[in-house]
Parts: sequence; structure tokens; C-alpha cells
Amino acid sequence: MPPIDSIAILAGLALAVAAFAASRRNEGHPYADDVYAMTARTHRRYAALGLLFALSIGAARFFHLPTVPLVALLTLVIVFYGTSFLRGFSDV
Repeated sequence: MPPIDSIAILAGLALAVAAFAASRRNEGHPYADDVYAMTARTHRRYAALGLLFALSIGAARFFHLPTVPLVALLTLVIVFYGTSFLRGFSDV
């Protein structure tokens, strides 16, 4: 397995764990809820996406399919997740 695929699987799992943890401790911050719409449900959706990408990349490797498109999409999802609420909290 190429190293980028292993890193992508770990990144997908890390996204899932981080998003699920954020959904569990969601304090209902007005900035995150109103401006970025980052509710507990949104965090759970990102957690599901992280798991889906990790499983998809693993399955693509198993069936010898190209993984570059999945890795690229996972990278975009991680960037969107990080910028959707982390950036707002630097101003508070």
C-alpha cells in the first residue's frame, strides 16, 4: 500500500474521531451555531464522512482501483471541516 493511502486512511479516521468528539462536547457556542451552523448533527455528519472515506480508500486499495480522487476529496472535506469552525474561534 502506498504511504499516501495509509496516511489518507489515518486522516479519515482522525477526522471521524475528532468530529465525533466535537459532537459529544458541543456546548452550543453561538458563533459556531449561528455563523457556521456547526451543530452536533453537523459534526456527526463529518464523522460519518471521515469513516466513509477511510473505508472507501481501503476498499479501493483492496480492489486495485485508483485512490487519488478519493484522497483529493478527503483532503477537501478535512479542509472544509477545519475552516468551518476553527477559523471562527480564533476571533473570539
